[in-house]
Amino acid sequence: MKSEETARRVARVSIESKIEMDEERYVDGFKPFMMDVVKAWVDGQSFANICKMTTIFEGSIVRCMRRLEELLRQMCCAAKAIGNSELEAKFTEGTQKIKRDIVFAASLYL
Repeated sequence: MKSEETARRVARVSIESKIEMDEERYVDGFKPFMMDVVKAWVDGQSFANICKMTTIFEGSIVRCMRRLEELLRQMCCAAKAIGNSELEAKFTEGTQKIKRDIVFAASLYL
């Protein structure tokens, strides 16, 4: 699993840098089970299709997407603050791709 290897590498470098951390606990903190769902959403799949990909409740999927969009907006602001326009553009593109359809509807009562 590539994400687990990356997390281990980050933990080892952090420990080598004298940052106190438990490698196993750090690695176990990553839960990549929503990555495929988010990727499918960004690629344009319908909400019905992504719900079929997982057993996670629909509300949890919506909450995850909204939190991710908020994180992307904050990262965009941080990139802008440090003057990295290339990174800012990437975060803006990610925000635009994720923010669509029923997940970001103001109300489900139309």
